Amino acid sequence: MKKAEREHVNRVAELGCVACYVQSGEWFTPGEIHHIREGQGAAQRAGWLEVICLCVGHHRHNDKVAKKIAVHAAYKTFAATYGDERELLALTLNNI
Repeated sequence: MKKAEREHVNRVAELGCVACYVQSGEWFTPGEIHHIREGQGAAQRAGWLEVICLCVGHHRHNDKVAKKIAVHAAYKTFAATYGDERELLALTLNNI
């Protein structure tokens, strides 16, 4: 990873979970970096400049208590609820 890419990823991570922002209107939940897959080939992911931050509940594991749908567990429901990956990427880029 190049220095500029690392700095970009750090800014995205510091922002917090973009799906929590859509859900609550606040950037507060720390998370993990998710490489968007929309527009990529099968089983491929985007580069380091096309990443969003998602908490564990929105990234890998559905959290029924907090009513969070995970992108890797149920993408169609995730996208219908929070927006598709490109929309969330644009939201992220507009806020870093």
